[in-house]
Amino acid sequence: MKQKGLRYLFASAIITTALSLLIGGFATISVKNSQIAVIDSQLNTIADSVRQNSDAPVSAALDSAAEQDFNVTIALVSASGDLTIVNESQLNLRNPPIESVIGESLQRAVTVDAEGGYRLLSLNISGGDRLLIADSLKGTNETFIENQKRLVLFTFLADLVAIALSYLVIRRNNRKLQADSLARMQSFLADASHELRTPLTVIKGYSEMLAKGQISAESDRQRAFDRVNSEIVRMENLIHDLLLLAELGETSSPIREEVDLSELLTSHSRDFQTLHPQRLVTIEIEDGVYCLGSADHLRRLMQNILNNVSRHTPVDTPVRIKVSRNGKKSSILIEDGGPGLPETSYRDGIELLNRFDSSRSRETGGSGLGLSIIAAIVHEHGGTLAMRKSTLGGLAVEVIL
Repeated sequence: MKQKGLRYLFASAIITTALSLLIGGFATISVKNSQIAVIDSQLNTIADSVRQNSDAPVSAALDSAAEQDFNVTIALVSASGDLTIVNESQLNLRNPPIESVIGESLQRAVTVDAEGGYRLLSLNISGGDRLLIADSLKGTNETFIENQKRLVLFTFLADLVAIALSYLVIRRNNRKLQADSLARMQSFLADASHELRTPLTVIKGYSEMLAKGQISAESDRQRAFDRVNSEIVRMENLIHDLLLLAELGETSSPIREEVDLSELLTSHSRDFQTLHPQRLVTIEIEDGVYCLGSADHLRRLMQNILNNVSRHTPVDTPVRIKVSRNGKKSSILIEDGGPGLPETSYRDGIELLNRFDSSRSRETGGSGLGLSIIAAIVHEHGGTLAMRKSTLGGLAVEVIL
């Protein structure tokens, strides 16, 4: 559980980091692009004024910049390549990177990586000269860097919050699981002690009577010995079932192998037919039905379900055994025409069924843990267990693996 919790915390941190960087990164880039779009709009406004006043392009550019209060750099490039900045500017357009674009008439602004970066628009004017209009990206880039720093800080804080919340959720769930586990253990121990006490009481009673000579007739002594022996066998079965339940509860990663359910059920069905010739057993088993799991535990699952049928139904009760594919899963259905269970038992779930199983198993020599073992094995394999009224009139047990 601790390793699972750590994996959950790690996954939460990764997901939070990825989402924060993705959403925050998109937001910071969008802000930068919006600011660049504003700069380009200013450059295009000045360019439109220049095109409308082609006789005095420089004056038109200066007047437009002044009227709009645009802090841009305006420069004139002669046909011979001489560059003259015609207004006050902090940009040095004589940097080498500009040489690749000043000889071209640009349909739209481009970014020049110099002087902290700036956007540049180049226009053809009369006499082969060119008019350059530029605006610095320094402020935009600084804002972008600050936003990235804020994004990193936000991501770090978001990770801390996600980890803290995940830890609280895991801690709360662990406490609930521990409480549930303790309650199940207490119930389990109470049931186990009760089941063990019953045969021990019988054994103790008959042993004391035999030791005191209170049973003198040979036939009565033989019946007493037979009863003691049957209770010892019952205790052996109970202890075996308790050990199996403990094994199922402790196994965190059971052996996984490909199990041929068709072959397994065919074998058990034939054994059941041989041992119960009075029963009408209908077998409907598809070929090639497999699942991943423990072959030994699945055999025990089948044994417990079929033992449940043989113990709690009349000897001539019909039985139907079916194995089939259910989408990507496998279905095992075993139903009988016996007395079934009380109607409320199907509705109230496995816990009530377990208690009912315990009470009726005492009458038939079982351990009373059959359904608990069935449920534990199904849970171990990540399957589902359903119990309902059978079409034959008794109990239908369906396992989906």
